[in-house]
Amino acid sequence: MRRQRGFTIIELLVGTAVTFVTVLAVSAAFIGYTQSFYTQAGIRGGQASLRQTHQMVVRNLRMAGYGIEPHLAFDFPAGWRDDATRNRSDRLVFRMRDPAFNAVAASLSSTNITLTSGLPTALRKGQILQVVCPGALAVTYARLSVPAAKGAMMVQLEPGTGAFPTLNDFNHFCFGAGSGGLAINVFKIDVYDYSIQLIDDDGRPGTPSRPYLFRRHGLDEKDPDAFGEPVAEDIEAMRLTFLSADGTILTLNPAANPPNPFYPPYNEPLDPGSPANIRAVRVALVARTSTRDSGIAPGVMNKIPAFADRPELDAPYGFRRILSEMSVQVRNMRSSEMPIPVYSLDSATNACKGVLPEDDFNCAGG
Repeated sequence: MRRQRGFTIIELLVGTAVTFVTVLAVSAAFIGYTQSFYTQAGIRGGQASLRQTHQMVVRNLRMAGYGIEPHLAFDFPAGWRDDATRNRSDRLVFRMRDPAFNAVAASLSSTNITLTSGLPTALRKGQILQVVCPGALAVTYARLSVPAAKGAMMVQLEPGTGAFPTLNDFNHFCFGAGSGGLAINVFKIDVYDYSIQLIDDDGRPGTPSRPYLFRRHGLDEKDPDAFGEPVAEDIEAMRLTFLSADGTILTLNPAANPPNPFYPPYNEPLDPGSPANIRAVRVALVARTSTRDSGIAPGVMNKIPAFADRPELDAPYGFRRILSEMSVQVRNMRSSEMPIPVYSLDSATNACKGVLPEDDFNCAGG
């Protein structure tokens, strides 16, 4: 009779051990791959956010000062500077004229502006308007006290304070009969107010808040301390360095007397501290990865550059960080004259043509 054979207990133990080691090795490799995948995905997310944010800020910043006096192009809110030579790291405020908006005033008063035709677009409360005499003989500013619907023939203004943006100074003769029947242009001034805020978006106090880049428009904020709208996520810090024409860093004094007249010749010296001297802005941004790196110790690769000055960002959460810096030429700050629209819309081709405006359409941006 043939004897039956099976596996001995030693063979079973050896086979089980081999199987366990194999499964353990495969699991470790899979976990390592997964960690690497999520780490790289987080890095790519941070890089994409940084790249898109830089493109957005640079694109808008290049238009700073368009159609507005140079000393009014940039704003410096309370606490804007963290030392004597540079801007606060997380605030950038500038203004420009909207090249796609133009209206013509029929009559002006300190409380309202009556237009020759309906508003081309709706305007919100708080919107800054620029009113320009023919030939830019005089320029003043006002701000809406209530919203105005598209097609409205009149806009209501906040009371004048004698200071920008509620100057409401329509006393110059060119705003009345002195205009000679020529158009008194009304333009819209856009505000770009960028700041970085930490938001607890998951509602759990024990987890790190997520940083966002916000933009305020200066329009009808119910809460004066509102951040505005989030435009980019995972942007932790922003440093701004204002440069002069020769590339040196400006020591700005926002309270410096503005140049007089507003549009001096290029060779006329300005107050060295005046914001009108800004010719370029160096923008440095720091983004963090969109996910934590679980493969490293929490405190590794965690330090944010010193310019951020945000101790709350240095908690040990194991995020990687990416730094990018770019200099932006602000060419509109060199302007010594107020651009006035000199184009009209060709109704047949729906394109701008270079003739004096017959329909007051600012299709070419001035």
